[in-house]
Amino acid sequence: MFKWDRISWIASGIFVIGVVLGMTVNFFFFFLLAIAYLLRPALLAFGLTKHLADERQMSIQFHSGNIALIIVIVALMIFAYTEDAAGRHADNYYFLLALALAAKAVVGLVMNGDYTAAAVRISVFAALMILLFVTAENGLSLGMVMEGIPGFVILIAGLVGWKKPLIGAILFAVLAVGTSMMFGVLGGFTVSRVYMSLLLSIPLLVVGFCFYKGWRGETGEEVAVE
Repeated sequence: MFKWDRISWIASGIFVIGVVLGMTVNFFFFFLLAIAYLLRPALLAFGLTKHLADERQMSIQFHSGNIALIIVIVALMIFAYTEDAAGRHADNYYFLLALALAAKAVVGLVMNGDYTAAAVRISVFAALMILLFVTAENGLSLGMVMEGIPGFVILIAGLVGWKKPLIGAILFAVLAVGTSMMFGVLGGFTVSRVYMSLLLSIPLLVVGFCFYKGWRGETGEEVAVE
């Protein structure tokens, strides 16, 4: 068990605030309870409080996190199947399922230091998702090709970055800025457009950053060899 420390006090304070909000029928209380529970695991996962946990506690956090992820993924699959079987849209469940799997894969690659591989996989996965959704709506037609242009652009940029990480970083930085401008400044500032701008541009920036880190790693190895 973890000893009672500063994190315990902070988490307890958040928990108490959540309980108070729950008594006032404010549904935000559930998010505070979740934050209170996840505070320590999150800090440990990001390496901010490793001095407060021993190897056994870290191992428990690792295994419990993987088990929890598996349970969530299986639950999402069941919910998605149930919605489809009832003739209702299950897009949100499929999105969450894809997000969970992608996050698990990408975080593993980044923690191994393979930034270029992470960037390529994110870009190819995003491009394929775009093309699959466009194909599902339009079929194999000219309309699918036209609407799928963003997917083709992301796919090509990702494959270019595979061989030339620095060029890939530049391409995705330009794509992120262009997406932000298109859905933000050029279209007028509204809540929905700002949300869409962030939703589309942030993943592109992450890919660009991963390509940049991959390029830095390659140049650092070259310098070390010389």
